[in-house]
Amino acid sequence: MDPHFSQLSEHLYVHHGHVNIGILRDGDRALLIDPSGTTFSTTLAELGITNVERMLFTHHHRDNVLGFPIADNVRVGVPAKEAPWFAEVETFWNDPQYRWHLYNYHPHNLLLADAIRVTDTYTEGAQMAWGSALLTVLETPGHTDGSITYLIDVDGKRFAFTGDLIYDEGQLWELYSLQKGQQTSDYHGFLGAREELKESLEKVRQALPTALIPTHGVVMDTPDRAIDALLERLAYCYDKYVAISALRHYFPKLFTEFEGHPGHMPIREGKPPPEFLRHFGTTWLIISENGEAFVMDCGSPNVIKQIQQLQADSEVSEVTQFWVTHYHDDHVNAIPEFQETFPCETIADSVVDAVITNPIGFRLPCISPAVTRVDRITRDGDSWQWNEFTMTAYHFPGQTYYHGGLLVEGRGVRMFFAGDSFTMAGIDDYCSGNRNLLGTDVGYEKCLRLIQALKPTHIFNCHVDPAFDFTDAEIACMLDTLADREKCYTALFPWDHANYGMDEHWVRCYPYEQEITPGETAQLRVEITNHSPEPRTATAQPMLPPAWDVEIDPAHTTIPPKVDGHIDFSIPIPQHCKALGRIVVPVDLTYNARPLGQFREAIFVLTCSTNC
Repeated sequence: MDPHFSQLSEHLYVHHGHVNIGILRDGDRALLIDPSGTTFSTTLAELGITNVERMLFTHHHRDNVLGFPIADNVRVGVPAKEAPWFAEVETFWNDPQYRWHLYNYHPHNLLLADAIRVTDTYTEGAQMAWGSALLTVLETPGHTDGSITYLIDVDGKRFAFTGDLIYDEGQLWELYSLQKGQQTSDYHGFLGAREELKESLEKVRQALPTALIPTHGVVMDTPDRAIDALLERLAYCYDKYVAISALRHYFPKLFTEFEGHPGHMPIREGKPPPEFLRHFGTTWLIISENGEAFVMDCGSPNVIKQIQQLQADSEVSEVTQFWVTHYHDDHVNAIPEFQETFPCETIADSVVDAVITNPIGFRLPCISPAVTRVDRITRDGDSWQWNEFTMTAYHFPGQTYYHGGLLVEGRGVRMFFAGDSFTMAGIDDYCSGNRNLLGTDVGYEKCLRLIQALKPTHIFNCHVDPAFDFTDAEIACMLDTLADREKCYTALFPWDHANYGMDEHWVRCYPYEQEITPGETAQLRVEITNHSPEPRTATAQPMLPPAWDVEIDPAHTTIPPKVDGHIDFSIPIPQHCKALGRIVVPVDLTYNARPLGQFREAIFVLTCSTNC
């Protein structure tokens, strides 16, 4: 059997490229399911297919949609609920709500760079006869809201092309597409689409298919066993998430079914903060004995008014230092106004600084376009004296990787300001886009080890009025649970470490967005985190608009274990470019010899030069 395709029945084949492409054949003509990339043209030639009549897609993600021109006579069918993300995708890329203040993830930005022509849309129960086959559509949301499955009855068998509902027996391709809110925004919905996914898999199971063919993954000849294994593993993984989730403090009604589960950490009671602290919105403020104020974060102009009132009441003389815990919009939106009002020194961790001084360079959850001036950049463990308090700064990759923590010692207490990283219920890792990494000396494991070593008397969350602390037993419980998670989530994905399936930004473009003028050269860096225990080789290639008539050669790098690597590109923007505005530049990636297709993207905003 030729390794790049397999034959499932007399008339049905699957090409195995960076995705599985279904090929329903009738003589020299074909119907394709999820055609993507160009490598399958070899398979079509070997099968003697010269006429592609139909192309059907299971869902709107860019990595399984095209990458080549569609002939005018080809019919293109897509899920009705996702038709705009095929035929009108520019409405996504040009809408600021899909760029800034990102609390919702549907649709996900893994979208086509350019719209394609759609001739047919499908809803539940739609059927079509083609050649000797009958195709039936099932609406199977989960991986995306509008995902569909195509049942193909052909040659006495029934095959289910399931999109990315399942990868293999007990496995998913990735987890971040399941980020979906129930009673809240998607931001708080870690694995929130798991019930939809379960219902869709059960619907597929009830159709009694001979085999499951996923977009990413392997052909499964025992559907019941594959589905049962995935649902069992997913339930176990979610339980390990709930066990120490800080969200139990904020939204207890979301987790009533888990009350009393063994291994779940009890929720701590809080304690009153010292009398020299004030809390407004997401801002903590320390008042020194001489009346000076040290302020942390400013998400709202109301905070500025509150501080001015403290000054009017003679509780505060002046603001002399300002610390930014992390980049989220509810912590930085009002910083420009704050800095104009209180011209004090602004301090931030180096990792936080990279985002808040140049937010346009990133695409992250809850990101704000507000630009912060940073006067002092701290490294892990830097200390300084502020009046009677000793301040020590840390990189604190808790709620988000782009996060700092601050130990404040003085007046008989050791206070740790953890941003949004902990509540009395545990850890704030409810958004997969925040880069909550699993493993030794990363993510919350690193944070908990630091708390364990520092032994603060008080821990503060920016959204919670009371202070709190953790016992040695509670820290041990959280560490043990994280170690269990690393194992069970690694088993959930077809990678050698869980972080590939959980860390949406293990591949990212920097800058994510940049303004550029025709005739200039754009600089683009593709950053890649190697989560593996061994070196990995990555190859990247920016895919430029055909009208530019510019092709950038692929480039590669070898990345040592457990560190970041990068590939740099210089991209000339043709002087003749007439289409100004936002240009989506997908990046094709191959990692450790695994082709991933157009896996990430950058945005070029073409602006008119002075001689336009």
